[in-house]
Amino acid sequence: MRPTQFWALAALPFALAACGGGDEAAEGTAEGTMVTDTTTSMTPAAPMATDTAMTGATATANTVTMNAVGTSGVTGQAQFMSEGEGTMVMVNLTAQGNSTHSGHIHQGTCDAPGEVVVPLQDVTLSNGAGSSSTTIQVPLATVMNGQHIVAYHASSGDNPGAPVVCGQIPAQTGAAM
Repeated sequence: MRPTQFWALAALPFALAACGGGDEAAEGTAEGTMVTDTTTSMTPAAPMATDTAMTGATATANTVTMNAVGTSGVTGQAQFMSEGEGTMVMVNLTAQGNSTHSGHIHQGTCDAPGEVVVPLQDVTLSNGAGSSSTTIQVPLATVMNGQHIVAYHASSGDNPGAPVVCGQIPAQTGAAM
């Protein structure tokens, strides 16, 4: 046996191991549930576009950067994932101090917010960071049609005030809709 054949043969087990099984997403739906609350008030981890271990959510790279409105200092990210016939919305916010903010998906743009389409779970900031997850019964393709925003407001409750952070939800393209 030639030395080059020996090395090629020796590398074969490593090459086969690298090609081994991929991640498998769990299937599931949230039928009958308008909103699922999994709010936390801890330092948020960066959203993982490939995380499929959560209640049947199908991972996509649908992350929206949320920018401070005016001088609010609140920033964040929202990640949108298909979950059955609905959409899971995971939000991470950061700002100075401790506060609670109500969120919504609105029609319109950040410059001209329109009607509320669906409420999202509040985010409580503790030591400057907080996150929440909401499952809404609106298909991902509807949410991501380029005509919606995700916004969190100055406070929580029935009259949460003006938005303090906002992100334009882009139109989703391709077969992942």
